[in-house]
Amino acid sequence: MSTFSGKIIMRGVAAGALLLCVGVQLSWAWGREGHRLTALVAEQYLTPEAKSQVALLLGKETLADVAPWADIYREEYPETGKWHFVDIPSTEAKFDRIRDCPVSQADPKSPWRDCVTDRILYFEGRLGDESLSTKERAIALKFLVHFIGDVHQPFHALGDARGGNGIAVSFLGSSRCDSYNCNLHGVWDNMIIEEQGLNEKKYTERLLQEIKDNQWERMAGGEPTTWANISHHYAVEAMVPNDALITREYVTEESKVVDAQLALGGLRLARVLNRILAAPEAPAVPIAPTTAPAAPPAAPVVTPQQPPR
Repeated sequence: MSTFSGKIIMRGVAAGALLLCVGVQLSWAWGREGHRLTALVAEQYLTPEAKSQVALLLGKETLADVAPWADIYREEYPETGKWHFVDIPSTEAKFDRIRDCPVSQADPKSPWRDCVTDRILYFEGRLGDESLSTKERAIALKFLVHFIGDVHQPFHALGDARGGNGIAVSFLGSSRCDSYNCNLHGVWDNMIIEEQGLNEKKYTERLLQEIKDNQWERMAGGEPTTWANISHHYAVEAMVPNDALITREYVTEESKVVDAQLALGGLRLARVLNRILAAPEAPAVPIAPTTAPAAPPAAPVVTPQQPPR
């Protein structure tokens, strides 16, 4: 088994510089807990008007409650699986919609493609469409909460080895990660977060404090393609060879990226929801399509297992 030390010198500084650039220019992705953390951050930045609209759409459920829903949904509706990620090759620096976002599997004539960047914008439009029923808009909200989390998980913006699912690793000396064999994608979904040893309340507090300390509020904007490009950059930097050992040094350095992405995902989710729900008269603008297919029906809630990508 090979040992991976990684290119981690000055990674924290480099990550910060990259985040600043975004601010100026402006499986599952994450496991259940990562999605909830992103939603918990977003809840702290919603306007009163947006909070009211969320409550009308979700009832007693919160954004954090519904954050993992789309992963459960795709177990019954596998045609939605490709909506969760975008396959940018490691040899490319930026997202290309024609190359990296395939034509809709369910409806090849649809102007909307099957990748996370398209589907974020699609569900933004549906959430802001007041001609739709409350149920349809609630489904759009659930997808949107999840997909904005997805696009901030770096390995959901990498096409190589199925986003790292095909890269077997040993995590801190063990080949088992919870109930499944360790792979690089799963390490980023779950294990780096788990290794922080924080309960949900403490982890959320840490993310909120990091937002304040680093003044990340100014980086809450942007659009899905930019978010995907930044995630892709992080994934390329964090790649390891098959059968690599994920060391304590790797976890320490990459946890900085994980925290930044969880926090920024929450800030950007809040910005999107505030824009749509607090000002419904200003509808979301899609990429290029002028029509969109109807959303599939809601699926029943089941307990998910560790999934493929």
